[in-house]
Amino acid sequence: MRWLAALMLSASQAAALSCLPPDPVRTFLEVDAAPERWGAAVGRLDFDESRLPQSHKDMTNTPPETWLRAQLVGRTLDTDGWTKPFQGNVALKVQCFGPWCALPKSGVTYLMFLQREPTRHVATADPCGAYIFPNPSREDLDRVYQCFAGGACTPRQ
Repeated sequence: MRWLAALMLSASQAAALSCLPPDPVRTFLEVDAAPERWGAAVGRLDFDESRLPQSHKDMTNTPPETWLRAQLVGRTLDTDGWTKPFQGNVALKVQCFGPWCALPKSGVTYLMFLQREPTRHVATADPCGAYIFPNPSREDLDRVYQCFAGGACTPRQ
């Protein structure tokens, strides 16, 4: 029986994380349908990278989430585009799914979807890249704005 447990453990560790390809339009549709309040922003995100969680093969040593203080300087999405200035603190929630952890980089420009809580904005970085998108293209920014403005809103397959 011990060999079966060892076989199952090594198989689960060797399995790859399976995610849909990140797409900001898919995320827009998800958060738009959510009961929570969300917003979208694009800008430079700065935080202390030394506080990022470390992935471990032993999943009991990998935290499911780590909270970091971050600073965002950029613009939020408004009725006339990415025009409303934003400069402030953001709570960065870095998630791990099993041994796989998100690894956002400080000083990078992100398109991000921010959950609006009463006293803070929360940016979630998960290992699948579903809520923050590094170095967004003009096309992706335009696609998200088009969704926001009520135009065509089709995720990539």
